[in-house]
Order: sequence, then C-alpha cells, then structure tokens
Amino acid sequence: MADHQESVDVQFPPGTVRLERILDRTKGEIILHPRPTADPNDPLNWSKWYKAWNFSLVCFYTLMVFVNLDIGTVVWGDTQEDLGYTLSQNTWGFGLNTLGLAFGCILFIPFALKYGRRPVYILSAAADLATAIWQAKMQTVGDLYGSNLISGLAGAISETICQMTIADMFFVHQRGTANGVFIVMVNIGAFLIFWWTTIFFAILLVVFIFFYEDTKYIPAAHGTIAISEDEDARVVVGAESNIDGKVDSKGEDIRQTESALSQQHTHGSSIPRKTYWQRLKFTTTSPGGFAPFLKHMYLPFVIVLTFPAFTYAAIIYGSLLAWFSVVVSVYSGYFILPPYNFSAVGVGLMNLPPFIGSVIGSVYGGLLSDWLIVRLSRRNNGIYEPEMRLWLALPAVFILPGSLLFFGLPTAEGLPWIIPAVGAGFFGFGFSALADIALTYAMDCYQEIIGDGFVAVCFVRNACATIVAFLLTNWIDGVGLAALFWTCAALCLALGCLTFPLMIYGKRLRIWTAPRLKVMASRQFGHRES
Repeated sequence: MADHQESVDVQFPPGTVRLERILDRTKGEIILHPRPTADPNDPLNWSKWYKAWNFSLVCFYTLMVFVNLDIGTVVWGDTQEDLGYTLSQNTWGFGLNTLGLAFGCILFIPFALKYGRRPVYILSAAADLATAIWQAKMQTVGDLYGSNLISGLAGAISETICQMTIADMFFVHQRGTANGVFIVMVNIGAFLIFWWTTIFFAILLVVFIFFYEDTKYIPAAHGTIAISEDEDARVVVGAESNIDGKVDSKGEDIRQTESALSQQHTHGSSIPRKTYWQRLKFTTTSPGGFAPFLKHMYLPFVIVLTFPAFTYAAIIYGSLLAWFSVVVSVYSGYFILPPYNFSAVGVGLMNLPPFIGSVIGSVYGGLLSDWLIVRLSRRNNGIYEPEMRLWLALPAVFILPGSLLFFGLPTAEGLPWIIPAVGAGFFGFGFSALADIALTYAMDCYQEIIGDGFVAVCFVRNACATIVAFLLTNWIDGVGLAALFWTCAALCLALGCLTFPLMIYGKRLRIWTAPRLKVMASRQFGHRES
C-alpha cells in the first residue's frame, strides 16, 4: 500500500486541477478540464450554440421523463373517485415506479457505456411513449401497477445518462450550471395530463431520432491527442468574468470565449467534421467483448462503497428523494381531503412553490457554485479542489429539515394551505441546491468513472424512495403526520451534516482512493483523460 501511495501526486489527487493561471490580482487564465482534443468531432470542441441545442434536447427528454413519472400523483383524487383506486394502491403504484427506476439503471446504463448515448435515449423515449399511452387508457389496478413499473424502468436511465452527457460536453467550471438546469427539469413536476404527455413524447422521439448527436467520444478511434495545458486550452478571465470565461473588466471588450478557443485549436485540423448522417449513426460502439460489458452491472456497487464522493452523493441524493416522496405523497393524498378539498388542478398547482424554489436553488447550487470555484481557485494560486463547492451546501443542509417541518406540521394541523406551500417552496430550494452540489462534487472528483458511479447513486436514490413509498401509509397510521415529519427532519439534518467531514477530509480521501481509481478507470469503455 505504501508503494501505491508513493506513486500518487498528493498535490494533485483525483479531482484537483489547476483551474486558473494567475496573471495579476484581477485577471487569470481558465485552464480547460477535461483537456479537449484536436478533433472537431470531440463534444468538448462543439460550438456553444450546438452544445446548447444538444443539451436542450437532453433537458426536454429529462423533463418529459419526470413528468411521466410524477404525473400520476396529481390525479390520485380523480383515480380514487373514477376508477376506485385506494390511497394505498396509489402509493404502491408510486413505489413500483421508483422500484423500476432503481433497477433500470443497472440493466440499461451498460448499453450506454458500450454502444453510446443515442440509442439508449431513443429507445427510452419510445418506451416512455408507450407507457404514456397505457396510463391514458388504464382502467384496472393491474394497469396502475404495470404502467408505473414499466415507466420506471423506461425512465431509469434519465439521471445517470444525463450526468454522463454533461461530463461529455462541459468543462469543470461549467458543470454546476449544467447540473442546475438538469435539476430544474427533474423538479418541474407534473402540469400535463396523460394524453398531452403522449403527444409531447411523440415529438421528443422524432426530434431525438433526427437531431440528437451522440456525445460519447472515443479518442483512440480517431488517433487524436489532447491539447496540453501549455497550449491553447485556456481562456483569459478577469475580475468581472462570467461563467463562460468571457472577460468584461470594467467595460473592456470581451477578449476570448471558449467557442472561439475551440475554433482556434481545431481550425487547422486535418480531421473533418462529421456529416449530418454520420452524426446520426445509431450506435457509437466501444471495442471489447461481452464479458467487460457484464462487469458494469456490478462495478457500480463496488464504486459507491469504496469511493467516498460517490458514497456521499448516493446518501444525499437518496435521502433527498425519500423526503421528496414523503412531501409529494402527503400533498397528493391529504390535500384532496378536508379541510383543503383540493381538485386535481389544485394538487397540480401545489407543484408551483417547489418549482419556484427549485429554480432559485439550481441557480444557487449551479451558476453561483461555478462562479465561486473560479474565485476560490484564484485565492488558492489557481488550484481547484472539489471541496470548494461544498461551502455553498451548508445553508441547504439546515434549510431542508426546517422546510420539512414548515410543510408537514401545518399540514398535520390543517392550517391554511399557503403555509405548507411556502414550506414546499423552501424544500424545493434546498433539494435543488444540495442535489446540484453533491452530484457535481462527485463528478469533479472522479471524472473517469462517472457512468458506473452514477448508476449506483441513482440506485440508492430510488431504493430509498421505494422503501418510503411502500412504508409511508403504515408509518403515518402508526405515529401520525406530525411525528413523521419530525423524524424526517431529524434524519435529514443528520445526513446533511456528512458534508462537514467531507469538507475537512475530502482531499485525503481522494489521495487514498487514487490507486483504486486507476484500476477502475482502466475497466471503463474508452474513458478520456481528465
């Protein structure tokens, strides 16, 4: 073990990078990580508008998947009245949905690692379209259970593959913002009814087939090399720089942008940009047989148990979805009863406060987080440590348990709906901020194993939600609504406080796991060097 540790660069363990080359007190050069290659087909080299277009399709996909997953909770009251479903049956349907989400990642993400993102996105969208039609025509409890389970399996890849896509296209100092947009799409909630969902899924499927280019990139297949840090993989930024690396210091002209940078180091390349039809190739297959493929069905569990950043992300993200399941199930099941007597429209509108909070939380945990790490890196001689992101997690650690009490206790007492609505808004803020920071932190620490790592994170996330969904009705019956939320708030605070030891010992843990990371990275399909 000592020999292994001697080979680790303790100054630059996994995740630590020189993010900025200091020019003077107010200006520096952003050094791009991961380093782009000299290939115009490398997603890191795509123009800003093309990245935005590609990522917009991914966000549209994420939005529709989570609308399809969450929409059933909005019409629980109507299904109980029109189809005779009970609250317990609806809760079990939601549990089967999250169960499908948990196991679908394990089954389907290896295909995205081996054959590329494009075929998995398209097949997932097609399956979701089928389940949306099924849900629109459901009549029996079997339809309720079956459509929920299949929609969970079909949408299971959404979180992990979107994280993989973000890592494919965006640099370290942009990922918080990209993750923030992703979290907003997850948390928008359900404002569409089944047949409208079906229509939008049909549009989504057609758009993905004809316009989505796979972001999976295999450098070895093109014989390309990465641009070194001493060449042009950097952007000059000043005291008033924005998150894209543009300089506008007290009215000065913008000197350089990353899109211009991409053109600069690819303009003279002999590698041509792919044609439209080449970009729409259905698969981007990595070399290797079926045996390595099967390893990716168990490697995620090894990773989440042995790499602390993924362990932290799994615990935080898993607990967040557990609290989310509690909040959604309570206002879906209880706000249709006296004293609230909400209709399906009223229950749907209860998604608005957490959505507003989610947008604010995503800006806080995303855009502000990316801005902060550039500033903190400058104060650290240009060196970026992933733990720098965790400072912004601290307010959310305390806001979340407070928001659970702010929502749950007034609901238990039957107080005016505006009070739990405000609590739900704070919950949306805390959820998005903490989820964004935790996911981006894990991504920054272990870029090389993102695919397998996030499979395990999402498995834990949805396993927690499944357990809560199956136990919630009996839990409330046993202890009451107020005691339920006191328990959830206490657990939420305790788990959120895991952020503190990671802020203190995170770098040491990354040094400790560096030799193991090399082994795990070597088992990935054509990973790129960070």
